[in-house]
Amino acid sequence: MIKNLKLISVVSFIFITSCGYQPIFVSKNFNFQIDKISTAGDEKINRIILRTLENLKKQNNADKKYSLEINTSYNKIISSKDTKGNPKTFRIEITSKVLINKNNKLKLTKNFIAKANYNNTSSKFKLKKYEENLKNNLTSKITEDIIIYLQGI
Repeated sequence: MIKNLKLISVVSFIFITSCGYQPIFVSKNFNFQIDKISTAGDEKINRIILRTLENLKKQNNADKKYSLEINTSYNKIISSKDTKGNPKTFRIEITSKVLINKNNKLKLTKNFIAKANYNNTSSKFKLKKYEENLKNNLTSKITEDIIIYLQGI
């Protein structure tokens, strides 16, 4: 029984390590380069997006070169209220409209949206920290979606 378990473990390890699987963001070689990025909208969201996309400006051997215009917005909406009229749940929605230019000509326009629902808490400090963390995570997701989209065009 133990020999079979060891054999299965070794065979599984060999298959997993030799299958060639590699996450997208581990390799730093993308088939595109970003020449210029201009932003408008929510400054905090734009800083998070710019911090990640700045690394793509350094690609030297890229086949495609793009200029991006990014317009972001952030909305916090009360989803539901309790019987007294106090907020019970909220929804955060981050929208990013990306204009992709190639050779100074508008090539594509794409909207990226990330949203999440969460419950209200009695501690406003914890609620604010949770909202900031959620905002950062949703912005990172949008940034990953932008990179994946640029990889595919």
